[in-house]
Amino acid sequence: MRPIALITGASSGIGYASALTLAPTFDLILCGRNQEKLAELGQKIKQKNPETKHHTLIFDVRDKQSVFEQIEGLEKPWKNISLLVNNAGNAHGLAPFDSADLEDLETMILGNVMGLIYVSKAVVPLMVQNKNGHIINISSTAGKQAYAQGMPHLMYNLQILP
Repeated sequence: MRPIALITGASSGIGYASALTLAPTFDLILCGRNQEKLAELGQKIKQKNPETKHHTLIFDVRDKQSVFEQIEGLEKPWKNISLLVNNAGNAHGLAPFDSADLEDLETMILGNVMGLIYVSKAVVPLMVQNKNGHIINISSTAGKQAYAQGMPHLMYNLQILP
């Protein structure tokens, strides 16, 4: 087998593009919540890169138990992961911080922070065992630059007036 890359959030956006970009060089583990979109991506990869093998895992990175079960349940050849692309993430709501829905905030923290931690904690021991591995963590530009109604902007620029 060729080197293996595991990509979260592979059903759309940057994760989808990452899979297509890596397909000529890597066999792929495509992870996401949308089985239909991942199947379409798998077909596209197969058409463009017939030598590329791919495996699909359906889970939400916010679900710690599912993340660990799916990754631990990989067949032995697929556990030789040499590249992890932590890409899954989300943004919810555009309300000002003081009126933002607490569930939206929790969903973002679970997906954007804890999801990355869960997947990394499941994959890193395999990389250590294989003595090989690289991790790419993809983050929103919101982590570096505030935008109107974005959480970093709201949290850092919230002014309490008398």
